[in-house]
Amino acid sequence: MATQFRLAALGHTMETGRVVEWHVAEGKPVEEGQLLVSIETDKTVVEVNSPVGGTVLRIVGTVDEEYPVGATLAWIGQDDDDVPDQVDDAPSPTHEPTSTPRVTPVAERLAERHGIDPSGLTGTGPDGRVTKDDVRRAIEAGTPSEAAADHSDLPGVEISPLVGIRRTTAERLSSNWSVAPHVTEGIEIDATSMVTLRENNKKAWQETDAAVPSINDFVLKATANALQSHPQLNAALIDNAIHQYLDIHLGVAVEVDAGLVVPVVHDTGSLSLLEIAAAVKRLGSRAQSGQLTPEELDRATFTVTNLGHLGIDWFTPVLNPPQCAILGVGRIRKTPAVEGDSIVARDTMTLVLTFDHRVIDGAPCARFLAELRHQIENPELLLA
Repeated sequence: MATQFRLAALGHTMETGRVVEWHVAEGKPVEEGQLLVSIETDKTVVEVNSPVGGTVLRIVGTVDEEYPVGATLAWIGQDDDDVPDQVDDAPSPTHEPTSTPRVTPVAERLAERHGIDPSGLTGTGPDGRVTKDDVRRAIEAGTPSEAAADHSDLPGVEISPLVGIRRTTAERLSSNWSVAPHVTEGIEIDATSMVTLRENNKKAWQETDAAVPSINDFVLKATANALQSHPQLNAALIDNAIHQYLDIHLGVAVEVDAGLVVPVVHDTGSLSLLEIAAAVKRLGSRAQSGQLTPEELDRATFTVTNLGHLGIDWFTPVLNPPQCAILGVGRIRKTPAVEGDSIVARDTMTLVLTFDHRVIDGAPCARFLAELRHQIENPELLLA
């Protein structure tokens, strides 16, 4: 009997997934454990292996379309196995249009931009669903509406649908911004001792083949130490209840081609500086190659995002729901400082904390930032 290959939940927060690419074509053999399909979740692209061996008898999950968790994407079995013409959980798109025919989300957005009414189109997708190809054929055969021409037909304009990680980021952060009262506090830190300590130890770290800690790794270690002293910030607001976590799992924002992903350094509070550096290096490499697993993106309790390498002095980070706080890290720059009767150059950096005022007040956040300053300005504490 043929096996239904269903879209599995590839993370605790995943509700839908987009089919990016089928790696085994319909009618071709597949081995158990062989790479079958790439699925884009709300956080990254995950490569999914076949749960069984056999032949890919039928593919019903269309590339570039989104499906709810549990939807059947394919049938795998022996060549003589029967495959039903329809399945009881037909992989419907995540947003049903108001018009009579069923329209995939990508097709609906494309039709809207070009002034096409999808209710008048004949769908060629599964179960008569209107696909993006149906809409494109209608665009080629007709003339877009005046409203669409005013925007999408301007010369030199390239329009890209808001999909995948970018779309999920937009939806989550917009929703969170409208609900959570964001408050921001900043602090300027003398990073001279930290920079000096790093330079003095770099050669020794290189000789032991250890990952040389970056400035951001120092900040992560300081953040983990500060959260142990101020656990109120290691929390989230979920279903009108404050969840304060005992373990510290730091999310580290990483820029990739598809947008922003936040891999997680788990149990950061129990890791040394060198262990944090090794973990960040590994996660960053996997993020850039698109190999992060759902587990590596899950369970963050606090997020650190750094734009210092892009020359940014300071910025206001947006909360990563449901976490109650996020730390933004700016670049290290030379600034004048007064020491006795002299003006000297010091390495200075700015840290900015955004927090959810429903969960925590400004005073404990200020004390957390003060502890961060103490850790960074006394970096020997970070080597313990």
